[in-house]
Amino acid sequence: MLKNRFKIIVLIMLVILFFIAPFVNAEDNEAPGEAVTTSNEEQANVENANQQTTTQNNYKDRDVYLTGTEITIDYIVDGNLFVFADTVNINSQIGGDAFIIARTVNVNNGGYVFSNLFTIANTLNVNGVVYDLYASSTNINISGYVYRDVRTSSEDFKISGVVGRNAYITTNNILFETISNEENQTTQQGTIAGNLNYTAKTELSIPEGVVKGTINYTEAKETSPTIGNYLLALGRFLVTVIIIWLLCLWLSPKFLSRTHLVLTKKLPSSIGLGILTPFVVIVISAILMLITITSTIAMIGIVLLLLICMLGSAIFVISLTNLFANKLKVENKVGTLGILIITSAVIWLICLIPFVGNILSLIVAILGIGILVNNILPSTRKKDFSSTDTKKEKTEKVKKAKNTSTKKESK
Repeated sequence: MLKNRFKIIVLIMLVILFFIAPFVNAEDNEAPGEAVTTSNEEQANVENANQQTTTQNNYKDRDVYLTGTEITIDYIVDGNLFVFADTVNINSQIGGDAFIIARTVNVNNGGYVFSNLFTIANTLNVNGVVYDLYASSTNINISGYVYRDVRTSSEDFKISGVVGRNAYITTNNILFETISNEENQTTQQGTIAGNLNYTAKTELSIPEGVVKGTINYTEAKETSPTIGNYLLALGRFLVTVIIIWLLCLWLSPKFLSRTHLVLTKKLPSSIGLGILTPFVVIVISAILMLITITSTIAMIGIVLLLLICMLGSAIFVISLTNLFANKLKVENKVGTLGILIITSAVIWLICLIPFVGNILSLIVAILGIGILVNNILPSTRKKDFSSTDTKKEKTEKVKKAKNTSTKKESK
């Protein structure tokens, strides 16, 4: 049941990708050796068509979704921009919001984000113009202009440009640089026109005059987890496991009944699949991401991998619960739910133990992924499980026959 539904979901995704994937239509080539004569009107039409094609290539009147190794935006985007890449260069105007996840993000001199820039990157360089900036990065360098607010979290924050309004910064170091322009013989110093609100471990030295408003410092405190935090984390884990158990009970009860059999009879293959699945998906997605047409499929593969990894721990706990319920001969759902809660709490508490807990968490995730993939992939498990089920049914029938015979003899 689960395998069939998984195939249906994948098929629907492929159909959607078929319709949204960009296709390039090649123009008809002229036959060799034939002379082509064009009138002035035809030549003008060709020139207008070429000019229109060039305009379309330099202008996108819709949202743009891009993935790849190095992405360069050198055309106008009259919409939102979504990018997942290693390096992103913005050299033109973005009419809407820009959502970027990359190793390096460069908003160059010609770059202009008319709305918000949301980014997670290792290095962010803003040499152009951004309206509002929201960033989480290791290094942030602002030598351009941010019209309104800056809200960032970084290790180092360097500014030689201008922030038009307020800055809300969480960092370990703030540096206001002065850049000299040899051509115009002018100097430019980083300034914040509004207030500077920053959070750091120690109070930093801010030069005078660079902040026009007030400077507010908040000490970054390392808070140790309290009992309430632990109870809240345990509650989230229990709720997640119970919800996944109820979904499996509703959508695929056969898969739920087979999980303990995979855990006992196919443990080596489950371990192997749990280790190989993330590696294989990452390698295939990296290869597909290098091809423009299949980059969207690579993104879907990464999302599915993240989903499987998130479900891994819960699937292992559910499998272990079914194993305990089978050994204790608990058949009602309320008793199984009680075992599920106890098993989840015990595994969660063991995972808190230093060093041992990290190893156990890794083992639980690997086994959970292996059990899930083992049930999805086509194999001989149906025969194996069906044979075990038939043996149980046969033994139950024999017992019933013996009981009925003894009752008849006693009468």
